[in-house]
Amino acid sequence: MNDSPNNNDNNDKPLLAKRSPWMVVIQIIGFLGSISALGWAVSVALRQENREQLAKLSQASPGELFMLMGLATISVGFNGMLFWIIINPVHKLRPTDVIATNAISTLLAYLPFKLSIVSRFVIHNRRDKIPVLTIGAWIVAVTLLMLAVFGPITLASLWQKEINTSWIAVSAIGILASTILGSLIAKQLEGDKGTRRVAKLLGEKLTSTDSYGRFHIGFEMLANTRSAIIGNVFRVLDILSFALRFYVAAIVLDLPISGTDSLLLGATYFLIGMASPVGMLGTREAGTIAIASMVGISSAALAEDQGGETPIIIAVLFVTAIEAIVNLACAGFGIAWLRLRPGLSTNTE
Repeated sequence: MNDSPNNNDNNDKPLLAKRSPWMVVIQIIGFLGSISALGWAVSVALRQENREQLAKLSQASPGELFMLMGLATISVGFNGMLFWIIINPVHKLRPTDVIATNAISTLLAYLPFKLSIVSRFVIHNRRDKIPVLTIGAWIVAVTLLMLAVFGPITLASLWQKEINTSWIAVSAIGILASTILGSLIAKQLEGDKGTRRVAKLLGEKLTSTDSYGRFHIGFEMLANTRSAIIGNVFRVLDILSFALRFYVAAIVLDLPISGTDSLLLGATYFLIGMASPVGMLGTREAGTIAIASMVGISSAALAEDQGGETPIIIAVLFVTAIEAIVNLACAGFGIAWLRLRPGLSTNTE
């Protein structure tokens, strides 16, 4: 069904609610701390003794630079397609519109106050007329599916310690099984039958509200097994794109980083950026460097004459710099696209 403008105005209230002054202060302090961490990493990379490593960046071939930019670009596309696939069973949107929105949100993710998430709410609510609570359910559904990917990968990594045939098999089977299991659980909670089941636990007063109905539709998104599986295929491809960025950066800097190390760095880089409450700029870089040091990638995995952890710092900053350029360009295209194309007013809710 389509929501009237008045209903959508009411649904905007959570977006317009005032933030607690303390939360604003904490966000600002956290963001400044993140910038300071990024500044530290840059200062270390620019030290005199690192001139040789920095010179290697200028020697990167056009093919290597193109590959890094291409991987960052397809990451924006993969995430956009994932969001579109999950919402598609209940709201018909153009995949290009969702990818454009994702490009804008990805750029805003560098900043604090979770502006990346807020932008999704604003664009899809005001442009596509999707209720705010349904957008919230959409984001929760995408997050739960992400856990169905990272859970098996983490367990497989703790077991095998390296990427091999067993790791690939366990990860693939685990991701497929957890995705299907989650979808089957959602099937039991979708629709009127699911509402009655939830009502037995939470009470009919809650489940009889319009707000519950808008959020409850998230179960319908997850219950579509085909969409859930395809969505997680895009998530896996996105994780691999992050890992490949670090692998290519290691080639440019002539660092002996294995595929396993690249996957760890890429996954850490992605997860910290997604989870950081104060914006991903600085937090991802500092966190990834710290994890690399903890597991020995920045020391034992490198020759002593390569300067300890410094090459890893340069590699992380190199990946960030390329990504920032790409994200800025993609967001520009995204804004232009959304301005040129009117939103779809029809949906199947």
